[in-house]
Amino acid sequence: MALSYDPEWLEIAKPALDQAQAIKPAIHDVGARRAKFEGLMSRGQQSIHLPDNIEYIVHHVPVAGGHEIDIHHVRNTNVLGDDPSPVILHIHGGGYFSFQAIHSVPALAHYVSSTGVAMITINYRLAPENPFPTPLEDCWSVLMWVHHHAPELCVDRSRIAVMGESAGGGLAAGLTLLARDRGLMPKLAKHLLIYPMLDDRICSDYTGGLCFFDLDDAITGWAAYLGKDMGTDRVSPYAAPARAKTVDSLPRLYLECPQLDILLPENLRYVQMFVEAKIPTEFHLLEGLPHGFISLAPTATASKTAIETRMRAMKTI
Repeated sequence: MALSYDPEWLEIAKPALDQAQAIKPAIHDVGARRAKFEGLMSRGQQSIHLPDNIEYIVHHVPVAGGHEIDIHHVRNTNVLGDDPSPVILHIHGGGYFSFQAIHSVPALAHYVSSTGVAMITINYRLAPENPFPTPLEDCWSVLMWVHHHAPELCVDRSRIAVMGESAGGGLAAGLTLLARDRGLMPKLAKHLLIYPMLDDRICSDYTGGLCFFDLDDAITGWAAYLGKDMGTDRVSPYAAPARAKTVDSLPRLYLECPQLDILLPENLRYVQMFVEAKIPTEFHLLEGLPHGFISLAPTATASKTAIETRMRAMKTI
């Protein structure tokens, strides 16, 4: 039986999907892809209209080289108090070369309003202007900043998780490896990876062209992030976490990936490493959906179900 889209999802997503598939930038054309992705984002972008129970703060964090990046802190006023609370450090997607943290704020506000778990999304510097390790080190600097400022942020250092989608999922996985190997204490509590980019050695599209994020997009993103090292044995597992020799001592894993996503094979291999290492793992394979499916059809039943599933996982931090 051939692969196919979820019918209800496709009915809602078709205008955006047709627009995306009509634009085919040349491989390695970062500028054209930024315009394409951000055009699609603006098509379905929600304005930042926050629920009444949400507080939204922008902090500025010093990072390497004398730079400063902003982080967007979203928390639920109904659960604010004197007791330290969990927080999720969120890392946005965009192939390592596009989008900004502010694009994620409306979605994060919904998560936080519903779960009570605070979230901080990181506006890391983008490739190719800032290749590996700069984006990852930006995320590390934010993690250290949150640890240092935990009392005034009302954060429980033992209940910090990381979360990311696509390239953000790859950065979240890399940050988790980095935190383990740099001896972060307390250890991260959990990581939540949403169709993460984990392996620069990607070389095929098994979906028959049904993917939204295609092979040229993935290759362009990895080349922007890694430069000439892409595909060689010089690539660090902190850059491409699928290259990690071991996942021992990493925190609990939540990972979801749609079936019509070219990243699925590497995601499956990564999950297997956690299962074999006996690390508590929750995995969801989503039939009939491509990469970025929620942004293309947020009102579809499958999208709503995925959001509810993520929020249940967030509540266990």
